[in-house]
Amino acid sequence: MRIVPSTIRGQVVVAFSVCFVFMALLIAMNYRNFHNLISSMQFFEISEELNSTILEMRRYEKNFFLFHSDHDIEENISYTNRLNLLLYRERNNLIHAIGKSNYDQFIEYVRAYSSLMEDLRKSSGKNMEWLESQRSIRKSGQDLLVFADQLVRNERRVIHQLLQKMTSFPMLNLVGLVILLAFVIFFIGEKIVRPLARITRESEAIAQGVFHGMISPFGNVKNEIFRLIAAINRMMSELESRQEQLVQSRKIAAVGTLTSGIAHEINNPINNISLTLESLIEDHESMKPYERIELYQEALDQAERASDTVKNLLEFSRANHPRLEEVSLDEVIDKTARLFNNEFKIHKIQFSKSSQDALPSLRLDKGGLQQVLVNLFVNSVQAMPEGGELKILLERNRNEVKIDVTDTGEGIPHEHLGRIFDPFFTTKKEGEGTGLGLSVSYSIVKKHGGRMEVRSAEGAGTTFSIFLPIKGVSDGSGAS
Repeated sequence: MRIVPSTIRGQVVVAFSVCFVFMALLIAMNYRNFHNLISSMQFFEISEELNSTILEMRRYEKNFFLFHSDHDIEENISYTNRLNLLLYRERNNLIHAIGKSNYDQFIEYVRAYSSLMEDLRKSSGKNMEWLESQRSIRKSGQDLLVFADQLVRNERRVIHQLLQKMTSFPMLNLVGLVILLAFVIFFIGEKIVRPLARITRESEAIAQGVFHGMISPFGNVKNEIFRLIAAINRMMSELESRQEQLVQSRKIAAVGTLTSGIAHEINNPINNISLTLESLIEDHESMKPYERIELYQEALDQAERASDTVKNLLEFSRANHPRLEEVSLDEVIDKTARLFNNEFKIHKIQFSKSSQDALPSLRLDKGGLQQVLVNLFVNSVQAMPEGGELKILLERNRNEVKIDVTDTGEGIPHEHLGRIFDPFFTTKKEGEGTGLGLSVSYSIVKKHGGRMEVRSAEGAGTTFSIFLPIKGVSDGSGAS
């Protein structure tokens, strides 16, 4: 049978119920102690009144035996009657405190004393009977006084014990509250804070575009945290799918941007092939064999050139699932630059690449990295309508490789730098950009465990820096 509820709401209710019960017990124990103390104090007052009444009886008894005054014996009998009334009035309290047997014995002492004093009042003289009564009265009075005094002492001891107990009780309450507080903190931390902290970390990664793996659900399926994690996992799966679609759309958009240059890149070898074939047709008979072979080879080279251009374009635009592999950065950069060869010529852009160190191969998603470079190249070309320079610098910095993409374009205003990687943020005119290129690029780099930075000033060009870890990410946590 399940004792602890599976839902957080139920667990919180149980936790607060435990706290409520614990506090109720503390309050009840404190109330009981105070109630007992009040009862003991009230009974102590009764005991004191009994004791003082008996003392007054004995005082007038003693005065009578000394001075033989009728007033003294009348006062004694008056106090004896008051004692009887007090015993009758507080009968229940006395029985509750000292027990019925002791109460009955006390009543017997009072009755015996009262009877002796009545007999003494009726007698006269100092005969032997009178002297005997005097001894009996004093003995009976002494029994009453001893009993009352014992009652006072016992009640004083009970009050002292209660006060000692109540003195230590606040410390016990404090210890109990500390234990209760520790329980509440542990419960909230274990059942709520830790799962939420884990979800927060994953959500921050999602916000940066890193959808690596699913969060492992834990707890009962009815638990709110379990359902929240399941919802986040579904969201991550959907976002990853949407991001792949977005990356593909950016590829298509880049292909559209490169259309004129690529068309020229394909048209040149086709024209060369056409001219070569015309020469073969017209001068076939007059050509020597080696001349014909040279023309055949030239046509074949031009066909391969056109084929490479188409293959490179298809490889870039194809919708492939990200796949990690050993990648040479030089190869990826060169292949991307070939896509822009004619764009660079058309826009009078001088392209250069340099490397300061011998760079190792990195375990990356080649298509993803090429997409990042294409986005940066497109932005650079658009930022230099009158021509300029586009430089690529490769550097190794400890455990990472830095790729600097620097142009001499218009630059980015300082107030826009903080938002440059935000989705849908663009500095271009309406209809010229979606604001997704840099956001997608940033997400791809983050998925590889790297980062992107930007340095720019208006009129002084822009440098985008891509930092990639040399130790590649594993297949399960990278671009999957």
